[in-house]
Amino acid sequence: KYSEIRHLEGKGNFAVDKYYKFPYRLFYRHKLRMALDLFPKITVHNVLDFGSGQGILVPELKKRALFVRQFDINDILDKRWRFDVIVCCSVLEFCQLPHTLNLLKGLMKQDSKLIIASPMDTPQSRFYYKLIGDKNVRNSHAKIMSEVSKIFKMETYKNWFNLYFALRASRL
Repeated sequence: KYSEIRHLEGKGNFAVDKYYKFPYRLFYRHKLRMALDLFPKITVHNVLDFGSGQGILVPELKKRALFVRQFDINDILDKRWRFDVIVCCSVLEFCQLPHTLNLLKGLMKQDSKLIIASPMDTPQSRFYYKLIGDKNVRNSHAKIMSEVSKIFKMETYKNWFNLYFALRASRL
C-alpha cells in the first residue's frame, strides 16, 4: 500500500509518488505480483533481493522464505553467499548484463531459481514512462532475455500487456 511506503520517498533511485499512486500503482504492483507468482510454492531457506533499494518487496519475500537478504548498489556482496532464490525486480534493465548475470549465477545453489521482472521496451511502455516523466535509459527486454538465456535455462515467462515481463530461470 502507498501508505506503507510513503516514508521512502526520496530515499531510493525511484519516485514512490510516481509508481505507487493511482493510476500508475496498478501497473507497478502488477509487475511485483508477476514476480511473486513465479516464486516456489514451498517456503525456501534464503532469498536475495538483488537491487532491493529501500526494501519494498521484503515483507512479501519474508512470507516465502526463512531468511531474506537485501542487496543494493552500495552494499558489500560476499561471494561465499548462496541463495535458494534470487529476485531482481526492475534491476537488470539498468545493469551491465553479462557481468551481473554471472555474479548472480555465482550466488546460486545448483537448484536455485532466478526471478526477474522488468519493463518491456514497447510503444506501450515508452508511452507509460512518458506519462510518469521517467527518462531513464534501460536495457531492452529482448537484450535482458538474450543475455539470461546464455547463462540460465528459462523455465517460465509471462508478459503483461507489453508493459512488463517476468521470468523464472535456473542454472544450466
